[in-house]
Amino acid sequence: MTARFTRRRDGRIDLTLERAEADLIQGLPEQLLALYEGERTDPARERLFPRAYLDPTEEEAEIQWEALVHPDLLAGRLAALQQLRASLEDAEPARRDRVVVHIAPDDVNAWLSVLNDARLALGSRLGVTEDTDLAQLDPSDPESAGKAAYAWLTYLQGELIETLLGDLPG
Repeated sequence: MTARFTRRRDGRIDLTLERAEADLIQGLPEQLLALYEGERTDPARERLFPRAYLDPTEEEAEIQWEALVHPDLLAGRLAALQQLRASLEDAEPARRDRVVVHIAPDDVNAWLSVLNDARLALGSRLGVTEDTDLAQLDPSDPESAGKAAYAWLTYLQGELIETLLGDLPG
């Protein structure tokens, strides 16, 4: 398989995706936005915005911490969603029903953030752990499509990180 990410001389990274893959990524901002604004008790939301105080007697401290920190965390995540959307809007068609997304140097962290949030949320909904074998998915498992999406997002995030690490000196 050829590399999906290509580093350009101007610092941009081009990402080549199959149309179905691009569609999956295009759906992430809407899904994550619903999660960010969703119920506080949602396990996927709790995974993305974990409590600072696990001690139930520290509820007042937790409320204060959340009031202080949560708005900035949310603003950063919303900005990342916007950056990813903008990258996707500028995608260009390529050969064989593929698209090329141009990721500007300033947008790389947004891509990493959105991919990570999507993985964490999906993984928590599916109950994925270190012991989950994603290499042997059972097609009769109703969660196999979700697990396949989780595995693909993990792979994509890892390949982006490898592309970035390739720029570091030996």
